Amino acid sequence: MSKVRDHVERWVNASWYGSFRWTLIFLPLLPVVWSLVWLKRRVTAQKARPVDSRVPVIVVGGITAGGTGKTPCLIALSQTLIKRGYNVGVVSRGYGRKSPETTIFVEAEHSAEDVGDEPLLIKHTVPGVHVLVAQSRQEAVLRLLEAKTVDVILSDDGLQHYPLYRDFEILVMDASRGLGNGFLLPVGPLREPRSRLSSVDCVLVRNGVHPTTSFVYVIKGFRSVITGERLSLDAGLAAWQGAQVVAATGLGQPEQYFEMLKRKGLTFDTLTVADHAVLPMEEIAAGYVPDVVLITEKDAVKLKGPACDNVWVVEIEALLPSHLVDQLDKLMGQRGE
Repeated sequence: MSKVRDHVERWVNASWYGSFRWTLIFLPLLPVVWSLVWLKRRVTAQKARPVDSRVPVIVVGGITAGGTGKTPCLIALSQTLIKRGYNVGVVSRGYGRKSPETTIFVEAEHSAEDVGDEPLLIKHTVPGVHVLVAQSRQEAVLRLLEAKTVDVILSDDGLQHYPLYRDFEILVMDASRGLGNGFLLPVGPLREPRSRLSSVDCVLVRNGVHPTTSFVYVIKGFRSVITGERLSLDAGLAAWQGAQVVAATGLGQPEQYFEMLKRKGLTFDTLTVADHAVLPMEEIAAGYVPDVVLITEKDAVKLKGPACDNVWVVEIEALLPSHLVDQLDKLMGQRGE
């Protein structure tokens, strides 16, 4: 089933972001989809009301299906706000979680099946944040404010979750993919019309060209999944030159990850699975007999026990533009007055 899903995902992306155009068969559905999107936003967004005027809610999301870098941006925002002395809360739906509990405060000991891979990744990377998953982000905000003392709440995705009142919206997109073919789902990757870009407070573009909106990933180093040992970027690159390396991931846009490693001079085989899927470590070990397997943090939190002891996490950080940080300082300053 996983391999079928992988193929379908690639086939759809080839039409949305490439030259393959098979999804144009859904063009007759566009007027209906556009009307539903417009009505949902028009009716629901007007009913959204702030639950605590002292605690701003910041939504970090996108309007395209697939990976754009939302979660790394949210992690970087959390770290920035914590450094400034704020108590940070994060709400998420916990995509892919299988726990029957409606709301869960995420702890490092949870599994990705309990709470979802991205909320668990956030908690692992920024232990000081309060992360709550719930089916409704609005419900999560209410529960978070009841149970914890927070100065600001970040929503992991949720631009289209209109019942959630928000004080600040950050839309994340990828420079190379852009808006794809520009059509709404299912013809294209857009969850909302492109006009939505003009209504948000900030647009962040991964690998963009404008300094006020562009953000980039940098590799901080590598961490052993088994021992926790850390290597600097230079030490890892030197140790693995000439080795049999496999770079594997279940990211929504794996090309970005592979290209980042290639730019550092690494030579490797690649393996991808569908977004949020679990890496088949036993297959990797048996099929490639690798000296080193490089995976992302998002993949690492889903591992139940790697089949080989040479798995290393590529530790990545999103560098946000100073203009956004200035906007957040202004927002938090206004709430502190």
